[in-house]
Amino acid sequence: MLSLDGLVKVYSLLATSNNLLTVDYANGEYYVLIAQFFKYFIKMKNPLRIVSRNINKNPPEFSKGVRLALYQGEGEVGSPEAVEANLQRLEEVVAKAHAYQSHICAFPEKYNTGYAINQEQCEALAESSDGLSIQKTQEIARKYKMAIVLPYPEVDSSRNYYDSIAFIDATGTVVSNYRKTHLYGAAERRNYSCGNELPPVNKINGFAIGILNCYECEFPPLYQYLAEKGTQLVIGPTAADNHFTLADGTESQVPYQDATKHIIPAMASIWKMFVAYVNRRGWEKVPAGWWQYQGNSGIWGPNGDSILKSGLSEQMYDSLFIADCLPENHPPFSPEGNHVKDNRLTLNLELIDGGDK
Repeated sequence: MLSLDGLVKVYSLLATSNNLLTVDYANGEYYVLIAQFFKYFIKMKNPLRIVSRNINKNPPEFSKGVRLALYQGEGEVGSPEAVEANLQRLEEVVAKAHAYQSHICAFPEKYNTGYAINQEQCEALAESSDGLSIQKTQEIARKYKMAIVLPYPEVDSSRNYYDSIAFIDATGTVVSNYRKTHLYGAAERRNYSCGNELPPVNKINGFAIGILNCYECEFPPLYQYLAEKGTQLVIGPTAADNHFTLADGTESQVPYQDATKHIIPAMASIWKMFVAYVNRRGWEKVPAGWWQYQGNSGIWGPNGDSILKSGLSEQMYDSLFIADCLPENHPPFSPEGNHVKDNRLTLNLELIDGGDK
């Protein structure tokens, strides 16, 4: 065990040497080696684990598919410094996704601020749809020539707040800004208004991509709506957690439902589409206490099979999931049935009052 004098020596080495390999070992080899360890640990405090499946040498050709990257990580929460740190991490992640020739990189719900913010933090940190977080992400998209899905808390000119997702293409253009239409629980209804437009569909690499936001990934009519719009891939940023403190101060009696066990594979297979669920991992410390996220990100193919899914290792370490979404690589879900073509129940969806606040 290090003595106080030993800790002082280690701190001195860390503070005064840019290259510990060249330190004069007269200072004591024991202390130099410890300092080397701490310097390495500090440098590697945010490693990024790569998890890839179904990747060919080259990414999918135009209109044939898309190479998708999902970031599952633990981030800062609830302050301007947190926003700055999370955007810095975003660029690190996008740079790595670019190295794997990804077409698009998606992040978890309310990525820039952290999810578990209270009303005061929401009002302080929410940005307009052309705010600094969006502008910075546009710059990163242009720099790496990659589309980015950025969830963030939005405020409009009338001081209405939304749980929003900006879809930015590889030219840095915001091609859609989706406001969550189905809010979850008392806390979201306290902080946000419901969006009034149904989910958008955008094309990246000629491949139709729809957006759902967390709780919305559990509503079958939204998948049918997107399928009727020709969607081939649904991306669902989320902040699915475990037990947590409810808005009234009591503790939840059950954890948040794991949509990846049932609803997501079912919707992928029925509507012949890829579905990606991109969640946080780890913890957020907020005024209400500690929130722990499930870390259950993954990608499911159009036959309902998982292409890749987070495991225990990915729940412990920040991870980048990468996969080629290529319909031709997946056998049909049914020998003859085609639920998209055979379905006779056409939807004429109309959003009703969402019980805002």
